[in-house]
Amino acid sequence: MRIVSAAGLTVVALVSLAGCNKAAPAAGGSSSAASVASGPLSADQMPHRKAGLWSQTISMDGGAVGGATQICIDANSEAQMSLAAAQGAPGAHCAAPQFTRNLDGTLSFTGACDMGANGKIQTTGVIKGDFNSGYTTTMSASTSGSPTAAMNGTHTMVITATWTGTCAPGEKGGDMILANGMKMNVLTHQAPTPPAP
Repeated sequence: MRIVSAAGLTVVALVSLAGCNKAAPAAGGSSSAASVASGPLSADQMPHRKAGLWSQTISMDGGAVGGATQICIDANSEAQMSLAAAQGAPGAHCAAPQFTRNLDGTLSFTGACDMGANGKIQTTGVIKGDFNSGYTTTMSASTSGSPTAAMNGTHTMVITATWTGTCAPGEKGGDMILANGMKMNVLTHQAPTPPAP
C-alpha cells in the first residue's frame, strides 16, 4: 500500500499545496464559492491553505493509516511543497493533474503517474470544504503493473485536514509532527527526531 499512498499523497499535495498569493477560494458550498465560476482551473486559480498548523488524518479502504499528523504551513513552505509535489515521488513521471470546480463548489481532480518498475497509477478525486478551516479529499487510486500483487487494483483514500491555529513557537513552515510525536521537516528531508522530553 505504500506506493498507492505515496502516489495518492502526491496528487493530494498538489491540490492542497498549490501555492499562489491570493485569498483561498472555498471548495464546497460556502458563500465565496458562489463567486467563482465552475469549470477547469488554471494553476493561478488553485486555492492554497491558510498559514498555521494543520492536523491531518488518512484512511485507506476504510482503515486508518497511522494517526493524526500535524504540519506547520507558511507562504514560503506552501510554494516550495507545491513545486516538490509537481515533480512527483522519486522515480515517478507524473502528468500535470487536471482540476475542475464543480457547480456545488467542490473541486474534482484527475491525475496519472508512471512509477516505473512499480507500475502505473490513475487517480480521481473530489475535495469538499475550504482551505481556511478544513477540507476532506476522497480519492480513488487504480494501480496496474506493480510487481507486488496487493498493490494492484483500486483503493480509496480519504484525507481529512483541519486548521487548528497558529504554529507553535519554534516551528517553521514544513515542520511535520507525526502521530508518535517525532518531528521532521518535509522541505529539508531531515530524519525524524524524537519528541522533546
